[in-house]
Amino acid sequence: MIKLILSDLDETLIHFGLEHATDHALDGIHAALDAGVHFSAITGRVFAGVLSAFDGDERCCATAAFSNGQVVRADGKILHRETLDPAGLQKVADLLRDEPDFVMCLTLGVEREHAQRFVISSDPTDARHAVSQGGDEITVCTTLPDAPVVKANIRVLADPERMEAMRRRLSEHVGGLRFFSPGPQVPLLDIAPENWSKAMGAEVLRRHLGLEPEEVAVFGDAENDLELIDLYPNSVAVANATDEVARAARWHIGASADDAVADAIAQIARATADGRMPEFMCEEENERGLAMRSRPTGDRKVESLPIFTPRG
Repeated sequence: MIKLILSDLDETLIHFGLEHATDHALDGIHAALDAGVHFSAITGRVFAGVLSAFDGDERCCATAAFSNGQVVRADGKILHRETLDPAGLQKVADLLRDEPDFVMCLTLGVEREHAQRFVISSDPTDARHAVSQGGDEITVCTTLPDAPVVKANIRVLADPERMEAMRRRLSEHVGGLRFFSPGPQVPLLDIAPENWSKAMGAEVLRRHLGLEPEEVAVFGDAENDLELIDLYPNSVAVANATDEVARAARWHIGASADDAVADAIAQIARATADGRMPEFMCEEENERGLAMRSRPTGDRKVESLPIFTPRG
């Protein structure tokens, strides 16, 4: 049986353009929790973003692995925290100083409902490049804050095609950190400790809960989910996942735009309550899921909801 659900958020549980998870998803998570299944978002977002993703529903985010698994929380208590190498961050800042198409953003207070965000730049107008939740404080400064940093990324301001070249350059010149894309729709590079990933955060949580790897279901779509997808036997790719993630996943379902993960969570809730595996984890349903990859946006069911806003 499945006893722990790990789900990426953006373009996995939550389609691009939705303000937050659908009511169907929230209901499914509550049903899973009621059936004794643990639920954890596993995301690059900070806690403020996780809370926003569930429309403020604290029960849905009492357990979470956020900032790409660098902070692990279980039942409201922090189990683990992984910070970024300050010397490495300084090297990134130095390399970007003469690169006007890229700007580094840092976040402090990643575990709080309102975070403090820094944009490393000499241009005060660059505050607009910080991705924030309502009420977050944004500061533009020329030097790194004198505090441990968990969350950092590099925003691409002009030519996204330069992103891969910049990633290679940073990887060659900066030790102790790694740089990766959170998804093809997002023009930024996330920064993480060289020896840490979502998968390691997931393992902290799994071991804390005393579960076996086969009791974990993990849902993902993009590069930063790949190690996680590789780790657990019951890994699930949405129809809009990258080819690499789809190849690595054991099971395949419909599109984020059709709320397919919400459907799968509801199935897990019913199945675990009945002492069995969910319906979508069988060969016949998996073939259907694979066929859906030819239509990665599906029927765009969630785009008719009032919480959806089309984005460019």
